Amino acid sequence: MTWTQQDLEDLAKSLEKSDERTFADALTPLEPGDAAEVVRTLPRPIRHVALLSLPAETAAEVLEQLPDDLAAAAVMQMDPGRAAAVVRRMKSDEEADLLQDMTPPCAEAILAKLSPDEAAAARSLIGYADDTAGGLMQTEFISVTEAMTAGDVARQLRKRATEYADYPTSYVYIVDGDGKLRGVASMREILLCDADTPVAEVASTELVTARTNLPGLELLKLFRRFRQVPVVDEADRLLGVVTHDDALRFAEDEADEEMLRLAGIAGGDEFRDMSLGQRSSRRLSWLSVNVLLNVAAASVIALYQETLQQVIALAVFLPIISDMSGCSGNQAVAVSIRELSLDRIKPKHFLWVLRKELGVGFVNGLALGILVGLAAWIWKSNATLGVLVGGALWINTLVAVSIGGLVPLLLRRFGKDPAIASSPILTTLTDMCGFFVVLGAASQCIELLR
Repeated sequence: MTWTQQDLEDLAKSLEKSDERTFADALTPLEPGDAAEVVRTLPRPIRHVALLSLPAETAAEVLEQLPDDLAAAAVMQMDPGRAAAVVRRMKSDEEADLLQDMTPPCAEAILAKLSPDEAAAARSLIGYADDTAGGLMQTEFISVTEAMTAGDVARQLRKRATEYADYPTSYVYIVDGDGKLRGVASMREILLCDADTPVAEVASTELVTARTNLPGLELLKLFRRFRQVPVVDEADRLLGVVTHDDALRFAEDEADEEMLRLAGIAGGDEFRDMSLGQRSSRRLSWLSVNVLLNVAAASVIALYQETLQQVIALAVFLPIISDMSGCSGNQAVAVSIRELSLDRIKPKHFLWVLRKELGVGFVNGLALGILVGLAAWIWKSNATLGVLVGGALWINTLVAVSIGGLVPLLLRRFGKDPAIASSPILTTLTDMCGFFVVLGAASQCIELLR
């Protein structure tokens, strides 16, 4: 049966007051992704009941399909012993992500129910930052020794078929007796060559590897050429692999968080089922800073309040000039941040970016200035007002695109996140510049504007 989104939501509503047996009957026939959608739609207090109704292996697959925060919240409601039975069946990277999203006491209670080896493996992965190669890798991979032949590998695959069922199987990694990575071969190459061929002969020794502390954004660049990247320690011992799917999910998460950071959400992460205190603090930290920046911009108006009182029409055009220039600047910010993330530009390309943005600012600022200037002229039948307003918008657009294009480069140069600070800096400077140009010029030709 093919389930629509509405079907899944209707099923969730019908299960809201059900018991474990009913949950099991309804969820077991579903694909893990569909079952996860039903669990996600259920009220928060009973999601864990639905998961516990399933066999542990199935529940683990469903948890892997849920958003990390929802999965962690559901598992924290489970008895630690039953939670451990589910968690131990998850992929190593998914298990580590889940435990990292839980409160330390809950995570420790579950780790205590795992075997010593399982707990040690989980702790080692939790120890890596989640935005590094170590935090993104999974420890399920197929490795063989240098002395093995293609036939030996084929026999190993058949013998351990159940274990390898959920492993990434595109590549086989060749290691020595100390676990050091010596080569890599595609599964296709090994299975198609003669059974007596040593795997070392078909393996490539020109390896591209990642250290555990390699930042995730740097790791993504490797996936422009490779579909799987082995992760090694300082002694070149193979610890895990990062697959293309892992990298894609990380890229999507980074894009989502960057969008929130651009909107001023501290930490780049917010969901509406978080506590009121968490959500308020993440927004307020940005808004409080923005108040101070707006006060600085408004101070320019205060300096010229007499001019504004004499030519009240200027009050109509100040927000237009500010907003239009801000939009132009934000376009430049977005392009610079994207090019930085794609590694198309570096902070050292300062002058090149400035030249490119000045060209766009000149053309767009002139076009916008003419439109707004004509509107002001027609409205008040005052050519001076039209020239002043149009010229101010032109100048401010030039300033805005220059700032918008360059500030992300400067922030990256000094190790700051361009997505967080670029917009407030741009807004403040363009507002101050626009207000200053309009009111400063108006104060010099006040008689022509009356």
